Amino acid sequence: MTLLTICIPTRNRQRYAMDAVRHMLASERQDFEILLGDNSDDASVLADFAAQMNDSRLRLLAPESKPLSMRSNWERMPPHASGEWVSFMGDDDYIDPELCEALRVTSKRVPKVDAFSWGRSHFVWPEARTHREFTSLPTGSHLAHLTKEDLMRKMFFWEDAKDRPKCSFGAYHGALKKDLMERIRDAFSNRYFEHPNVDYDSICKTVMMADLCIYWERPLSVSGACKVSNSMGLRDPDLGKQHLKAFMEENDGELEARDFPFPIGLGITSSVGHTIEWFKQRYGIELNGWEDNFIAACVKDCELQANRAWFDQKKAGYAAAIESWRGTKALKQFNPVYKFRSDVPRFQGHTDAQLHFDMAIGNTQTAAEYYELIDSMLFPVRLLESRLAS
Repeated sequence: MTLLTICIPTRNRQRYAMDAVRHMLASERQDFEILLGDNSDDASVLADFAAQMNDSRLRLLAPESKPLSMRSNWERMPPHASGEWVSFMGDDDYIDPELCEALRVTSKRVPKVDAFSWGRSHFVWPEARTHREFTSLPTGSHLAHLTKEDLMRKMFFWEDAKDRPKCSFGAYHGALKKDLMERIRDAFSNRYFEHPNVDYDSICKTVMMADLCIYWERPLSVSGACKVSNSMGLRDPDLGKQHLKAFMEENDGELEARDFPFPIGLGITSSVGHTIEWFKQRYGIELNGWEDNFIAACVKDCELQANRAWFDQKKAGYAAAIESWRGTKALKQFNPVYKFRSDVPRFQGHTDAQLHFDMAIGNTQTAAEYYELIDSMLFPVRLLESRLAS
């Protein structure tokens, strides 16, 4: 029986996807499968790779007659998943097949669980680094049940948000029961993914539809950022404009919410804000009391900038949008301060259940290699059941 399907949609970034697949298939587990959704211009690269791997746990969806949007490539994958659970990752990311063990043990302990999430780890591929990169790693290993009310506040009211909502329950770097995904499709216009910002579209729907959400503090995957990834565009406004232009040329969905005057390419806060507002407008969800938290997230988006010119540019953009949206009085809540200090060494060490360290540790070259490194530091997944039983 296939417990988990790991979906990897990819377009013209075959070498990243192949590296992740090779490492996953090195696992001795037989209860997972990998579904590659190839949307590349050259179908032969991944077709040859799949034939070479010759592993029944790897299945390939070939490109269609013309390139698909990201949304449409994601959309075509769940019907082909044979796993009881479904998870999505980017082609420059990595997911540990031992996620199966966490799902097995959690389902045994909490039979009604239908959405599962875990701590995040981030990796910038060496080719994309222009300076020393530091990262943080959650070191806890507790399982927690998050109520729908908690998740609604975090997602739709931006409670405790930094530059984006503090809510990770969705198909992307999360795992959803296949049954839950079918219920999501039935409830929302017969689609799994509607908004082009597919990861946050999935979170909106999961928060609304999931029966029971369990979070494990321990990281089980790596969110990667290669040189051509969308996440690199968040660091460089010029690169971000290029990525947004390419994304818009292939987009086949409605991207912007009505009467929400934040430029879609302004920053991650603006982008996620459009996704949430579009979802609320689409399904007639009216909520009040989230606006101040959203403005606070706009402040965070500015303050995370490590370049003064980019900070000033982003601050001016958000200020103009906030004034147009909520009026001059709202600007009193928007007062970002440039905080980056190049002369102050970045903290390395352990604090607040987070380990902070230089990403170059171990000289790992790929997201999969990086995961193997941090996996050796963390609570062993295989001991989860014995820990819960004690």
